[in-house]
Amino acid sequence: MKGQKRPLQTFFKSLALTLAALTVFSIGALGGTIAAYIKAIPPGTLDEIVQDTINNTTIIFDEMGREVATLNRGQSGIRVSYNQIPKDLINAFIAIEDERFWYHNGIDIKRIIGAFIHNLQRRSLSEGASTITQQLVRNKLLMFEKSFKRKIQEQYLAIQLEKRLTKQQILEEYLNTINLGNGAYGVQAAAYTYFGKDVSKLSLAECALIAGITKNPSYYNPFKFPDHAKKRQQLVLKKMLELGYITEEEYYQAINQKLVYAKNSNRNLLPYKHPYFVDSVIDEAIRILQMQRGITQEEAEDLVYGGGLKIYTTLDSSIQSVMEEVFSDSNYMPTVRYYDKNGVPQPQAAAVLIDFRTGAVKGIMGGRGNMNAVRLFNRATMSVRQPGSAIKPIAVYALALERGYGPWSVILDAPFSIGGYAPKNWYANKTGYSSYKGYMTLRQALVWSANVPAVKLAYKLGVQNVYENLQKFGFTTLTEEDKNNLSIAIGGFTYGVKPIELTAAFAAVANGGVYIKPHFITKIEDRYGNTINEYSYERKRVMEEKNAQLLTDMLQSVVKTGITIGTSFNYPVAGKTGTTDDNKDRWFVGYTPDYVLGVWVGEDEPRPLDYLDGTNPAVKIFKGIMDKIVSERGIKHYFTKPYVGYKGYVYKSSSRTYKQNVNTSPSNSGTQILNVTAPSAGSINSNSKEDLNSKITQQEPSQAKVQNSSGQNGTQSILQQFKNGEAIKQSNTAPSQQAKLNSKASNEITEPQTIKNNSAAGTQTNDIQNSFPQSNEQTVSDDIYSH
Repeated sequence: MKGQKRPLQTFFKSLALTLAALTVFSIGALGGTIAAYIKAIPPGTLDEIVQDTINNTTIIFDEMGREVATLNRGQSGIRVSYNQIPKDLINAFIAIEDERFWYHNGIDIKRIIGAFIHNLQRRSLSEGASTITQQLVRNKLLMFEKSFKRKIQEQYLAIQLEKRLTKQQILEEYLNTINLGNGAYGVQAAAYTYFGKDVSKLSLAECALIAGITKNPSYYNPFKFPDHAKKRQQLVLKKMLELGYITEEEYYQAINQKLVYAKNSNRNLLPYKHPYFVDSVIDEAIRILQMQRGITQEEAEDLVYGGGLKIYTTLDSSIQSVMEEVFSDSNYMPTVRYYDKNGVPQPQAAAVLIDFRTGAVKGIMGGRGNMNAVRLFNRATMSVRQPGSAIKPIAVYALALERGYGPWSVILDAPFSIGGYAPKNWYANKTGYSSYKGYMTLRQALVWSANVPAVKLAYKLGVQNVYENLQKFGFTTLTEEDKNNLSIAIGGFTYGVKPIELTAAFAAVANGGVYIKPHFITKIEDRYGNTINEYSYERKRVMEEKNAQLLTDMLQSVVKTGITIGTSFNYPVAGKTGTTDDNKDRWFVGYTPDYVLGVWVGEDEPRPLDYLDGTNPAVKIFKGIMDKIVSERGIKHYFTKPYVGYKGYVYKSSSRTYKQNVNTSPSNSGTQILNVTAPSAGSINSNSKEDLNSKITQQEPSQAKVQNSSGQNGTQSILQQFKNGEAIKQSNTAPSQQAKLNSKASNEITEPQTIKNNSAAGTQTNDIQNSFPQSNEQTVSDDIYSH
């Protein structure tokens, strides 16, 4: 028996010795690792923290290398001493961030053990257990890496810092530099930003709200997420009650106090000029650093504000100043109807101007009104609104041109429905116009912003193809529901689009069919002059160059005719207006040969803009900005006229047959010259109200030679020909024939085709490649014809 116990005792003894040795070895190895991490801390690091000798000011430059803004943690407010900070605010921060602050030596052992168990269970480093002293070390040194090494170094420096500074000094530095959202660094900046008052005037409820923001300044932003901020405030107050900082009576008073946030006019003065542009630069820099370094948004923001960076931008200070001037001029801006509960004037507006050859944003306005704060809501980059007809050139006509249609292709504007969806034209029931215009070219359909032809085209092209085409043009707000939604052809999205993305899509057309994502930053350097990011142009072809030129030519017709524009320009402009069916959004996106400019007008809480009479307000703003830029700089480039050979076509309407002999002259490339055999005078209703508009005749760039039945020659535009003929088709058609036409138009869409005479009479063949002048005599009964 004794012989059996001895080997067992020997085994356990050996095991114990082995475990003890392993433990000692592990402790020694761990100790060696910790010692190595501490030794790796650069000499003088602690002195940098204590003396605050780090050059932590970030400088932003415009495109010419001129300084336009400086960023640092204390810039949006005045530094305050420890004695100026309310006791309630100090206690609120300690209660929610570091309840044992007054008792630990820089690190909280109890909290570290709790965090270790939590991270072990979650298999992550999500719980940091950082004390206020550790947070100050991290914020000062911008140490954001989530690693065991960084944590050890941070804890060591926190312990050393507590030996050099008093608790009050640590709190004072911490409360003057902590990120509290919306560009507010420090409690004084936060007090003015959120409540429009000095920090010493804050109530207990207001102190608790500000202290609660620290955990996640974006999520607990009281301007954007007031419910999140309120719940966090309640947690802070509860913690203060538990720790004995406030009484139960004070707790309930603070819980029930209504928080009244500061209006724009009561906030702190601007720390830098051109706030909407600089704010956009900050946003882009934060995204770049997040992706490049794998850090959180808050950590990237700390790096931008306190990293001593040099950020070089695309800002054209002259253009930005012009945009700010126009946005403050009542001659261009719509009259303020009212101020909302936050003191923001309504209706609002936004604009973005891009150099389409590089994708560089030159100027941006995210709103109107007296801006006395920064990091506000930027409607140009953040708002998502329905685009109305402004989307048509991108969603439908760009794709149609890519699929072989041309500006001269003919489509029937007549009643159309599918699956219960029956689009209506904006001119339906307008005085002097009928609801439909009969046959019209795609150019005319775009000039008139006709909804029915656009939807018909989208149906023919395939709504999923339209959806994918929009994705190619850089739209990021599309949903799965939009993929099968035919109304996206005329701007009916689940949510809408961002103004900057719609402007960038038009920029791709202006740039010969090449899309470049808009950007604000060209280069970022660290405090030592090392380049940490440099913009590289990512170009993506989304249209053939010739088709982009054709679309530009069509968009010039939109502006020249002035039907939906309501004004004129003395320099070349291509563009498109947009108005939603409910009139809650008004747009104009257009471009000169130099720049593209997109403008949106609407109320922040969407409401009909029926009170805005006259010219589309977005057009007025566009014209105000572009007129000033052109007057200062002139037009440096020119639109390239598309060189296209046009094919002839003939179609029959009721009792009338049109014969068109189409000719293209190389010396006048891009101009349609049509010898049209006009219908007999008896077939034209001269008293019809279906007048396309005399402006079309005056503004259409080309004129058509017309030979009438008596052999006399005259000059008349092709649009005038439609005015006298096909555009009034429905008013000249017998009721029985009209019903037949309506039924046919609702159910029949045919392949786009070039019509070519074959040896067999009446035979049609597709010949998209052969697009040079021919004389053709062919009757066509379908409702979309090409070439």
